[in-house]
Amino acid sequence: AQLLKQISFQIETGEAVGLTGQSGAGKTTLLKALLGILSGGCQVSGGTIQVDGQSLWALSPRKRRELCGTTLGFIPQNPMTAFDPRLKLGRQMEETLRLRAGVSGKAALERAETLLTDLGLSQPRRVLDSYPAQLSGGMLQRVTMAILLGLSPRYIFADEPTSALDEDNKSYLTQELARMKQQSAILFVSHDDTAIRTLCDELLVMQNGTIAERGTTSNLVASPQEEWTKEFVRLASPE
Repeated sequence: AQLLKQISFQIETGEAVGLTGQSGAGKTTLLKALLGILSGGCQVSGGTIQVDGQSLWALSPRKRRELCGTTLGFIPQNPMTAFDPRLKLGRQMEETLRLRAGVSGKAALERAETLLTDLGLSQPRRVLDSYPAQLSGGMLQRVTMAILLGLSPRYIFADEPTSALDEDNKSYLTQELARMKQQSAILFVSHDDTAIRTLCDELLVMQNGTIAERGTTSNLVASPQEEWTKEFVRLASPE
């Protein structure tokens, strides 16, 4: 079965592209393809995914893994899945910065503390000394953002990153992504209309494995054509 078909778009540094659509439309499958981590017998059977001029799927699995973190950054829907529950966050941040950014030992831990401080956390040491289960989803999402800041990937893929957050943390995450947009290109998969309108320059609407509608966010919100987009806009608009 063909899960995705006739999909074509590009993202450039300094812009954020929103991707929305009904559940089962293929958004997560597309994200996995873009990250080079398709599983379950799925493969890209036609077309190409270009990352800075090189074909992603022409690379070996090892080379694709090397791109993750430094070139391709990922923000998961559930930040708990991004961390090893058995290790304190300080050790996990230290290892990530050492392996991906080349910062060693004590300097990596100091860098982790600085990154958390830059994100407005008043007790970074407490966060570094905690296991993932000891922190809220909002706090873990901030740790994810701190790691991204430390690695400075050129492309950031976000998979429903605000869906499990309260309003304050949603607003915070959107603001941080807007800041990161200055140095990165962002693909923002979401049903969060406020975040999409705030962050995204362009909007893609997926339906049945293809892009059914596209345009600037303001134009699509003002005059949606597809039924799903009309419903999305209607539910997003205050009465």
